[in-house]
Amino acid sequence: MLGVYGRNGHFEEVVLLFKEMLEEVIKPNEVAFVTVFSACGHTGQLGLGLEYFDSMTHVYKLMPGPEHYSCVVNLLCRAGQLENEMKVVNEMLQKGHNNGSVSLWVALLSACCDHENVKLGKFASQNVELDLQNVGIYVKLSNLYARFGMWDENGQLREAMKQRGLKKDVAFSWIEVTS
Repeated sequence: MLGVYGRNGHFEEVVLLFKEMLEEVIKPNEVAFVTVFSACGHTGQLGLGLEYFDSMTHVYKLMPGPEHYSCVVNLLCRAGQLENEMKVVNEMLQKGHNNGSVSLWVALLSACCDHENVKLGKFASQNVELDLQNVGIYVKLSNLYARFGMWDENGQLREAMKQRGLKKDVAFSWIEVTS
């Protein structure tokens, strides 16, 4: 039920239903936590999301996987807490989750673009190289470089895209006017 609400954008209902589950002493599983972390991110409930993340290991004795860390990083990204994001990423890496998931690094890169943090953006983009064919990653980093006038880095990035045969899709809109 949580997943259905979440996939259909009813994030407040996800949080309410999760609270009801806990009140009824129904033990949530790993999937339920991914859904509720995402819902907390979409509803701006940072504190509640972090509280649930903590309870996942300390109360329910479940080990967070890369997908949980990705959701928590996304939750922190939406709140603009870049320093705390890196703490979560470091915790994940220390617990042996390799490089994390592409979605984790893309969320971090997006937050760096939004909050103009070039240094952390470079770090995120280096780790996103798990997905070398994702044009969107290059475009995000290119936009971050351009915003700060880092034209040499931007040129190197565009050259790397060219060498890999990657091209940004041309965007267009189509409006049909009828009378």
